[in-house]
Amino acid sequence: MKNGEGYYKERIPKSRKLIIESCEYALKKHRMIGLFEADVTDARRKIHKYKEISGESLSFTGWVAACVGKAVDEHKQVHALKIGNNFVIFDDVNIAVLIETVIEGRVYPINYILKEANRKSVMDINNEIRGAQKKKEDDYTEADDNRSIKMLLSAPKFLRDLLFWRKVRRDPSFIKENMGTVTVTSVGMFGRSGGWAIPLGMHAVSIALGGIANKPGFVDERVEKREYLSLTVVLDHDVVDGAPATRFVAKLVELLEGSYGLDIIS
Repeated sequence: MKNGEGYYKERIPKSRKLIIESCEYALKKHRMIGLFEADVTDARRKIHKYKEISGESLSFTGWVAACVGKAVDEHKQVHALKIGNNFVIFDDVNIAVLIETVIEGRVYPINYILKEANRKSVMDINNEIRGAQKKKEDDYTEADDNRSIKMLLSAPKFLRDLLFWRKVRRDPSFIKENMGTVTVTSVGMFGRSGGWAIPLGMHAVSIALGGIANKPGFVDERVEKREYLSLTVVLDHDVVDGAPATRFVAKLVELLEGSYGLDIIS
């Protein structure tokens, strides 16, 4: 809606309601935030080589998600939920990732849950992500889950509080299946330099992938140009303390720098 005062108004889309409300919910969490770097030079070389050999791209985010699933699997306390007077600690690591697809001719992010990521190989996760990206528009717009979300967004806020946010606060099975226990977001995937982002997530573990910067690094006794991924890890201080959080991050960096799951690419 334009006017003569140098600006125009645009109605807030219904889809922003859950995003705004999720931010309000996330702000109530007690967070620990860590900024790290991981040398992903060897892993990226293998991913590039895979494309040369197969002609297909291997999802970098999918590979990171596989590393996250493995690290959380070995340090399960980090993705626990505090519900009432109990910690709920999941066996499965369900990772929420954003997948871009085309809807109504526009690129649109879909929140996708990689279920049991701790039990899947890098190729399993890659194929699942690629399959989700190739789904037709109707597969998303007509899906039962999306129809339910549309109805939820059209409802008054007090009904969303009763039907949705109450489950988010109290129902671990609902959280695991519909939101995941961990989130991985690639905010810097198109950047050509380093840089960190601080995600405002509701999950016990939120990981943001920043840019990748070229920096000198030691390989044995030599100094070489290496590629360093900026990595932000946000953890819920209500369920985990500094020492176990540090062990989790150390394991994650070890997996990233060790090209976890990419041994199939020689």
